Amino acid sequence: MEDEIYDHVSHKHPLSRVPDSARKGENSYVCYGCWRAFLPGEATYGCSRRCGFEWLLHKECMEMPREIMHPFHPSHSLTLALNHSSFKKCAVCEGTDVAGLGYRCSQACDGFWIHMECSEGFEDKDERRPPLAHPSHPQHELRFSKKTRWCPFPCDACGATERGDSYICTLCDYWIHESCALLPSSADFPRHRHSLSLAFSTPREYILNRFDCGVCNTTLPLTRWVYHCHLCSYVVHLNCATSTFVDGENEDAKATDDEKEVTKFPIAVDDMYEEMIRPFVKRQRGQIFVPRDHSKYSFSNHPHRLTFTTFSSVSSSSSSSSQDHYKKNEEDYDEDDFDSILTCDGCTLPIQDKKQTDDEYEHGYMNCNECKYFLHLSCFNLPLFISSLPIHPLKDHNLMLRNAGGKLASWVICYICRSDTNGIYYACTYEECKFIIDIKCASLPNTIKHAAHPRHNYLKLVTDYDFRSGFCENCYWPISQRKEQYICNSCRFCVCGNCVMLPARNKHRLENHALALTYDAYARSPGDFYCSSCEFKMISRRIWMYHCRDCDQSFHPKCFPATSGKYRNINFGTRQYMISSIHDHPLRFQIISKKKRCDLCRDDGYDQPGFQCASCFFVVCKSCGLKHMHV
Repeated sequence: MEDEIYDHVSHKHPLSRVPDSARKGENSYVCYGCWRAFLPGEATYGCSRRCGFEWLLHKECMEMPREIMHPFHPSHSLTLALNHSSFKKCAVCEGTDVAGLGYRCSQACDGFWIHMECSEGFEDKDERRPPLAHPSHPQHELRFSKKTRWCPFPCDACGATERGDSYICTLCDYWIHESCALLPSSADFPRHRHSLSLAFSTPREYILNRFDCGVCNTTLPLTRWVYHCHLCSYVVHLNCATSTFVDGENEDAKATDDEKEVTKFPIAVDDMYEEMIRPFVKRQRGQIFVPRDHSKYSFSNHPHRLTFTTFSSVSSSSSSSSQDHYKKNEEDYDEDDFDSILTCDGCTLPIQDKKQTDDEYEHGYMNCNECKYFLHLSCFNLPLFISSLPIHPLKDHNLMLRNAGGKLASWVICYICRSDTNGIYYACTYEECKFIIDIKCASLPNTIKHAAHPRHNYLKLVTDYDFRSGFCENCYWPISQRKEQYICNSCRFCVCGNCVMLPARNKHRLENHALALTYDAYARSPGDFYCSSCEFKMISRRIWMYHCRDCDQSFHPKCFPATSGKYRNINFGTRQYMISSIHDHPLRFQIISKKKRCDLCRDDGYDQPGFQCASCFFVVCKSCGLKHMHV
């Protein structure tokens, strides 16, 4: 079967099966029919003569009928064609242009084009519709066939190839298994809490939102049958609906001991230092230097000498709120609290005393008595040079530790999480390379587990050597443009570094309790979701959000600017600033939350860095504050 060749309208030469090893060129990773990425081992078809035509097709996309009738254009038939000269708006969904394969009017009526996936409900040309016998094929009655086809055949319902009793339409060559023909229109399955409805082709909403099967996480077919839930946008293949496979059982059986110890994401803000940065420094340095208590040491990115301070000495000698940071729990954190607790000027994470596990020596932190500069002990041990990182695997591109230059100015943007930082970071020493990475992102491990993908637990970091195309599961950032993605080797799931770094929990000033990062809010709450902060609709029902089911509140991650938004890597500090030329009270540098507009320039400054008075409602944006601070 693999040696067969097929004539196709998209190319002058016949098409044949193309093995994974023969794929070449950036266009060979996506199907130019449905524009979905190929999974490893998935059947793909391209030019049998290897003439240089790079585009490939799924087998099902290649087998789409050459001519159909469609209710949107009943006057003429539509023919399958390759649109390579100009983009045409789809007449059915009116959403995106038709590029690659699509259906166009056979009489060229006003450039009428539709996507292949928008061709649901097509009829074969010039065929009449007899009385319904089966709702999947209303054109003609289906006749029972007792193992008529002795060679394997693909069922038009489930796509499986096997011998057996079937129902057929002799006029259209429409074949379905008897077991598929007898499937109920709706049924309860053990994998889902709601009743699932049978659909004779994948509903367009799942295609547009890039849904995969909810059980096996592989591609949904365009024309095969699926079971789906109207309430919560859950969709599965026919066979997967009745599958008894337990999530992750095979993956855990095959996992090595090293993989079973991989870091689990998302990580709570409290645990990022312990789970990521300390292991990273140990991998880079081999051994962490532990200074003596109250001794002074030089640090490459700070002009003053630093003193090692133990938590025990602080707790016994000071009761200031800035030194009680390590007594806080994650549940107590509000996004606005991150400018008042003691924070590391390196990784911008809270410094806190935790129960020691495998490292009995890290029982303090480094601080500068002259300028309130603080560092975790591991951040103090960060190597000045790194020869390479898996997330930046370019040869001869060394990384050097640098300092952003101050809490108020000289911020840089991390290439991985795309957020500003005023801490220390690594920058590529190659003159033409602009790669910059903050300390948290530099600490990302090669292999992770992520709660958003329980079906296949182990996600691998993409490098130049295992690159494939795709989109981030949450933000739809294209993997083809960036290398900092984690991918699943068993399915299409991938997530970018920005979304991997979202904390497990967040607390908004509008809420009294912490909200968990949620990936399947739609599975329990039918309908659309709106952010309680910005009041905008979530762009997709599959988007990750901070959600509370009890109070039905949802927030975009970006609407927590100080913890999961653009300023997640900014250390606002505890200093108060006197800017007497504009205000009589001390001002704190923080995320503005009291007013929408700056009191000086009247620009919108809400949820942006600025200067805010704790005694009254006076606020100014960052630029106005800096301008008057230097007068």
